[in-house]
Amino acid sequence: MKLLTAALLLFLTAFTSYAQTAVTAITGATLVNSNGKPPVADSVILVENGRITRVGDKQSVSVPAGATVIDARGKWIIPGMIDSHVHFFQSGGLYTRPDAVNLQKVVSYEKETDGIKSNLNDTFARYLRSGITSVVDVGGPFWNFDVRAAAEKTEIAPRVAIAGPLISTYKPPFLSDGADPSIIKANTPEEARELVRKQAEKKIDIIKIWFVVLPNETPEKHLPVIQAVMDESRKHNLRVAVHATELETARIAVREGASILVHSVEDKPVDADFIRLLKEKNVIYTPTLSVYRGYRNTFTQRLEFTATEYQIANPYVMSSLFDLSHIAPESIPAGIKAAMGSTRPAPPAGADHPNLKAVQDAGVTIAAGTDAGNIGTLHGASFFRELKMMAEAGLTPAQVLVTATLNGAKLMGREKDLGSIEEGKLADMVVLNSDPLANIQNTSDIHLVVKNGKAFQTSDIIKKTPQDVVQQQVNAYNARDLEAFIATYGPDIKIYNHPDKLGSSGHDAMRKTYGDMFKNTPKLHCEIVNRIVQGNFVIDHERVTGLPNGRVVNAVAIYEVRGDLIRNVWFMP
Repeated sequence: MKLLTAALLLFLTAFTSYAQTAVTAITGATLVNSNGKPPVADSVILVENGRITRVGDKQSVSVPAGATVIDARGKWIIPGMIDSHVHFFQSGGLYTRPDAVNLQKVVSYEKETDGIKSNLNDTFARYLRSGITSVVDVGGPFWNFDVRAAAEKTEIAPRVAIAGPLISTYKPPFLSDGADPSIIKANTPEEARELVRKQAEKKIDIIKIWFVVLPNETPEKHLPVIQAVMDESRKHNLRVAVHATELETARIAVREGASILVHSVEDKPVDADFIRLLKEKNVIYTPTLSVYRGYRNTFTQRLEFTATEYQIANPYVMSSLFDLSHIAPESIPAGIKAAMGSTRPAPPAGADHPNLKAVQDAGVTIAAGTDAGNIGTLHGASFFRELKMMAEAGLTPAQVLVTATLNGAKLMGREKDLGSIEEGKLADMVVLNSDPLANIQNTSDIHLVVKNGKAFQTSDIIKKTPQDVVQQQVNAYNARDLEAFIATYGPDIKIYNHPDKLGSSGHDAMRKTYGDMFKNTPKLHCEIVNRIVQGNFVIDHERVTGLPNGRVVNAVAIYEVRGDLIRNVWFMP
């Protein structure tokens, strides 16, 4: 019996050893790296135990016998991408920043926060589906530590580095309140030191300062607090990230020891002295060009989304951004009511874009970040809008790719493990269908996502339900985005007047009917009053406003969804 037990133990040990050392080979793709080396055609990447063991072309790297082979011929492969500025305590929806627009009469901040927490796994999945294998949460409540712990235990999740509550020079309403605020004003240097010590106890990744100077103040007023945070952080070997969007506050932050600037300088052009400081102190500059656009488009109700955002973003969070069109007017703050439907200035590219190009040309380290979670900046999918705007500022696709990979790893302090496809690094990669060096937007054309050496099909990361598909369709309708709207329907779509009178069939008929409607009714809006789901049928009670002559239509729509597309619709007045 003892001999049998010993033999069984030996077998199990050998089997476990084999399972742990199994090799995966990704072959045939063009490797587009971020380490300065030229693309490698017909590449071979070997992965074992979650790390990259060999990289090269097929002439220099052989595939071991018995390896699991992922055939990526005709594809491109890049390192896993990194969003260097997100906030998990914010959803990206309309109700997530009551300090910016207070709609607590409609949805309380407590309800919003509860929803964010319960939806965390979905948010994780949206990032991985976007090819974002790591993120940096640049500040939030102490439950940010729970977010990091949850991500570590979740397979379909990015790696998460975090900052705790923002140590602030200003106390905003709502976000500074409650038992676990996301922003804490330090009134004295000693309060600032204590906040650093409290976060250091929990092994924080980064300390964050919110350096806000009110119109009647000077930056120097807050210098003792800034210096205290910097000094105490150095004692704990912690790097400091600073929100400082004006040139002079940013200059002070860098001079006093900031490792990271989490936004662009927005108010004026950067000067030679400031650029010299950035380089001398090895500061990482994160531009967040797109976040203003999210607020502007939401408050004016001139919402526009990319095809990728419709496909990847949480459709219900996106839906909330249209709610201003049906919320009772008395619940909407006066300033927002004045903005609705107006034409607001474009995002403040007057300084942002030239400043980004200037620091890039000077050789400053730039890391791509979205500020996702803010109103209108949706977790995961907003990353591609940010990359597009960086390219519009004058960066080449190759330069943008470095900001989205290797420089993000540097910001995390993990460039030895992440950010490029090299031997010894963690096997985080993205297999693309099209060339990212031809157009940086091709980074969203994802075939596979590889994290820790495990490959995920995009359809396995986010599995759409019938109601998800219908909600995506409603969002496109409310944005009056004809092509995104039609993309949710099968090519042989049939639309009936209940029970069986055929109204139209096919995409061409839809394009004509809805194209005219979207063009001629700029305030068109569909509110879902009630929804019932039965298998692959979604039954919506819809209230449509914004029609000519103030007409309001109440109707029931029955959608049949198969294969992630709407195949039949029945309308009942």
